[in-house]
Amino acid sequence: MPVNPQQKGAMVHRYTLFVMFIAVMVAVLVVRLWFLQVVQGDRYRSMAEGNRVREVPLEASRGKILDRNYRMLVGNRWALSIFVLPTEFEKLEDKEAEAARLGAMLGIGGEEIMKKLQGEDVQPHKPVLIKKDVDPEVYFFIQERQSEFPWVFPEKMPVREYPEGDESLAAHVLGYLGEISEEQLKVLKDKGYKAGDIVGTSGVEAYYEDILRGVDGKLIMEVDARGKPLQELGREERNPGKTLVLTLDRDLQRAVEQSLRQGIARARTYLDRERGRNYVAPAGAAVVLDPRTGEILAMASEPTFNLEDFVGGIDEEEWARLNDPRNNYPLNNRAIVGQYPPGSTFKVVTAMAALQEGMASAYSPFFCGHVFNRGEFAQYPKTCWGTHGSINFMNAIIQSCDVVFYELGYVFYENRNREGWVTRLQDYAVLAGLGKPTGVDLPNEFEGRVPTPQWKWEFNQGNPDYQRWYPGDTVNMAVGQGDILVTPLQLANLYAAIANGGPYYRPHVGKEILTYLGETVDTIQPQKIGDITDPNNDLGIHVDRSKLEVVRTALTGVVARGGTAAGAFAGFPIKAIPVAGKTGTAEVQGKQPCAWFACYAPANDPRYVVVVMVEEGGHGGLVAAPVARHILEYIFGIPQGQPEVTVTE
Repeated sequence: MPVNPQQKGAMVHRYTLFVMFIAVMVAVLVVRLWFLQVVQGDRYRSMAEGNRVREVPLEASRGKILDRNYRMLVGNRWALSIFVLPTEFEKLEDKEAEAARLGAMLGIGGEEIMKKLQGEDVQPHKPVLIKKDVDPEVYFFIQERQSEFPWVFPEKMPVREYPEGDESLAAHVLGYLGEISEEQLKVLKDKGYKAGDIVGTSGVEAYYEDILRGVDGKLIMEVDARGKPLQELGREERNPGKTLVLTLDRDLQRAVEQSLRQGIARARTYLDRERGRNYVAPAGAAVVLDPRTGEILAMASEPTFNLEDFVGGIDEEEWARLNDPRNNYPLNNRAIVGQYPPGSTFKVVTAMAALQEGMASAYSPFFCGHVFNRGEFAQYPKTCWGTHGSINFMNAIIQSCDVVFYELGYVFYENRNREGWVTRLQDYAVLAGLGKPTGVDLPNEFEGRVPTPQWKWEFNQGNPDYQRWYPGDTVNMAVGQGDILVTPLQLANLYAAIANGGPYYRPHVGKEILTYLGETVDTIQPQKIGDITDPNNDLGIHVDRSKLEVVRTALTGVVARGGTAAGAFAGFPIKAIPVAGKTGTAEVQGKQPCAWFACYAPANDPRYVVVVMVEEGGHGGLVAAPVARHILEYIFGIPQGQPEVTVTE
């Protein structure tokens, strides 16, 4: 039967459409295959690999921290930890509910888990740490039911460990660890740090972070569809951090902390007669320094805290307690961040300046009638703690006569218009290392303050009545009062300079760096940072050794010849172990006085500088000096004696 041309045309048309349709479909398929295999090939290959390969980070343990005798201060132990696998977590239908379920088991909020998994630095195939040091029952419950928790990965990780009974020993020096903050991560990201990492937050844990941090490894595992491990595909071993040896002596540190604690408790039993109540003595600090090298042998701050509380992450309640002002800020290392007027311990600076500038010699005569009313002070006289009558300059140091030092301060003020004398007394303070950080290898050291007319003018901007530098500003500073502030460590370095006969060194707590196998990598050497007898310094002033010797001799008299610390050292074998020191009672507006004592021993061959400070503790000779005595008794192996309680400057 012949085909109708019209029908034939229709058939050709349909065939053409069919061929075109097939061609389009093939083209779409080809384009799609090209897109999947070429454009997004790496992505899907990675996703497929992620379904069967799991990369598990192996966190390296931090380096150990040892005392100068290689005894353990900080070690490590393995903690049971919980991670979450982001790729597996994303497969969950109800992520928030599952996060809440895990959070309830771990004692944290589900929203906290969600936040950890949504961080900018989360990598899909790398587990995210959720919590360290979890309860063993929870850890093994999850481990044994991995099929129920394919998105959770339990693993052991190293955490800090402290010798039993010493969890608070040297807490401020050692420091604690914490999860890396966003600010820290921005700085440390290029060094390989990532979200969730644990880093040093204070003390040497922070300062020597690069030394103590180990090199993480990783484990590559093949897993099935349920996340169950099948076999190990590869491993990069982790390497522990280096060992840090400190200058601290563990036993001396313990003795210093105990002595300071007892001294603070004793101060609270003494009556503040001026205010009609006992001294509150809420806090204190003590430092033992080797003046020959700058090595810190002990550094204590009270109140303190328990380092064990930070292992595995500190809970919010305890963190709030530690930061509550009513608890006197236990986290503050008062030895380097506490800034206080030094009181009469500063008189050594005024004495050196007066001797060098010819205002006095060792036996220059003075008179103390208890009241200082010279010039502008006739209307508002100042008084001495005693009435010393006729007294020479050396005895003025020994007896800590305020009137004599008021006189010297007034002379400094009167001479302020002489060339180079505007800040002459201040320059001697700076020469001795005050008003600037010591450079100690601990974070967040405060610089103290040596006030000048320029500083006062700038500090009181907007309040012209307080911008002028008055005679009282210099007179007060001459006795360590007014606006001058020092840290206990700065004062220790000042007395180290006197003990050494001029030079002083950068204080440091780091002594040696070892590999984790115990091989020496580096030894931290003494670094001289100043010399009060050097005539070639930038300030253009110095103290002659003969003038400095007058001060050194007077300081031995403070302890041995009826000085302000003689009662505190009654019965101490001064002849065998001479001690040179100075008491200080610093007035603080609106508070009870701060008690100070600074000393070095043996005075004829100084090997130890000891500084003790008790906030609102009363008189230096009554409170701080006995603490220093007990520390020296421990150092020299002397049976602990009982100081004679006397109220002196």
